[in-house]
Amino acid sequence: MADAPLLRVSRPVSACSRCRSAKVKCDGKLPACTACERAGKATECNGGNDQFARGKERSYVASLESKLEKLEKRLAALQDACAPSAPPTPDHRHRNKQQKVDDDGEVEDLVADLGYMAINAVTRDFYGFAPDLSFSRIALRASSVSRILNSKPRARLPPRHTATRLVQHYFDKIFATMPCVNETSFFGALEAVYRDEAGAHPFDIFCVYMVLAVGTMSLSKSQDSAAAHNAACFVKSALEHADTVITPSDLKGVQATLLLVQYSMLEPAHFNSWYLIGVASRIMIDIGLHQEPLKVSKRRSAEMDLRRRVFYCVYTLDRSISMVLQRPFTFSDDSVLVSLPKGVNTPTPMAAATHLFRLRKLQSEWYQSLHLSGSDPLPNPTEYISHHTQLLHQWKDNIPPMSPSTRDWLLLEWHYLLIYLPAPSPKIPRCSSDALQQIYTHSLSYSFSFRAILTEAVNSGFVYTYHDALRTYFVGSNLLHSMTLLPGLGDEKAESAIEGIIFVLTQMMVRWPEVEALRDKFRNEAGYVLQRRRQQREMEWERLGGHVATADFGNIAFYRYA
Repeated sequence: MADAPLLRVSRPVSACSRCRSAKVKCDGKLPACTACERAGKATECNGGNDQFARGKERSYVASLESKLEKLEKRLAALQDACAPSAPPTPDHRHRNKQQKVDDDGEVEDLVADLGYMAINAVTRDFYGFAPDLSFSRIALRASSVSRILNSKPRARLPPRHTATRLVQHYFDKIFATMPCVNETSFFGALEAVYRDEAGAHPFDIFCVYMVLAVGTMSLSKSQDSAAAHNAACFVKSALEHADTVITPSDLKGVQATLLLVQYSMLEPAHFNSWYLIGVASRIMIDIGLHQEPLKVSKRRSAEMDLRRRVFYCVYTLDRSISMVLQRPFTFSDDSVLVSLPKGVNTPTPMAAATHLFRLRKLQSEWYQSLHLSGSDPLPNPTEYISHHTQLLHQWKDNIPPMSPSTRDWLLLEWHYLLIYLPAPSPKIPRCSSDALQQIYTHSLSYSFSFRAILTEAVNSGFVYTYHDALRTYFVGSNLLHSMTLLPGLGDEKAESAIEGIIFVLTQMMVRWPEVEALRDKFRNEAGYVLQRRRQQREMEWERLGGHVATADFGNIAFYRYA
């Protein structure tokens, strides 16, 4: 714990009355801001509480009194320790041990209080400023892509047998790798909502409608389908309780935001998944989920397991979304100190999810090193790629038993990462021949596997997202890049793989019309590459300079493709 980075707290967003009137920057320092102190008006600085958070200032005073009491106890304990004493007796040793336990618990509570105060510094001004202003509304407004949901009607609960099938589909296909809710608690919430929706807890209502929305949207085959419409209506019903559920000071706020992230990955026309996972990460950090609590904490094993699962769901989605959009992570691995969940007291095994969490930890390590740590080239890039490739192969060899569809999806992720790893990066700007061969081999496997999944009837329930379309285009572009730099690569298999990429993008275009631009762009790029290769064979050119291919395809294949 001593080596763990300090928790960064949020800066206040409320200016005091004097700074607000003078329209000058206010740092929100308590009990008086710097501007008021310099002007000699420290006694007039009210921190914005009188106007924006009437009554909330008591929580700040109470927190100070609580910390003062804890510090007084600590001081008294230190004074007792410094006083001369008789040889320790068993009772005295027991009291010292209990005192250490109490002190550790107080330290943990103090850290938790700091996180809570940081959140209150941000959210206290949302109450009383305007009747329609809240944390959830600001977060949803920032992440909204369109206002389509405003025109959708509120959905009612479907027949119980329909809901049961949708919920089961969600837990079989999505929850298996993204267990952000407690399964037992959810089914209890489902019973409560169907028994009396008006009397059910808002969080239970929100979760039931969002699970129905995600399950329904994952079965949609087109953007204008009845399933897509019903899913949007379910979301509309869930968001009626957003102000109560999506709060910045509770684990439930993270869980609710994660359900919205899952929906946004299936329907990007409504919400931006990048902004939503940023909201979830911020809440998660503010309540301290990224740090393991002290062992002396009296938390139940089931509570600890849920805490870890929620953290790793945020971690997994943050890494996945950041990489597919080629953006930096919301938080670094250096700030994380959390054990993997063990899946205690859960009816559904956590093996698939835990193995996915391990994969995200592997990819996070090399993505941060290669893409987010400057541009100084590595001294031995071949050794670095070989080491991390071996770790990915070890991960594949240890895949536990799971459903065929989940295993197929994990293997697609595995191929994708083995393409991403050796691809050009700031640390490794040029690919070696071995790296190009690895990209070529796994691009073929990715294309063939994905096409087979989409054409086989047994995989009709396979769940893929809009991000899989972006990954597929990335894989196809890297395939063309490797074929251009190594003319020896490329045969009938390569042409079949190109056809497979076009097929997959065409299938996804039905659900997400914006994929059509990616499909057409890749088709033009592939046509150019194949034409050049035919010209090479016809004219018996030995080889083209790699700089030509790099100029044509380097930026397309590896940067800003989305």
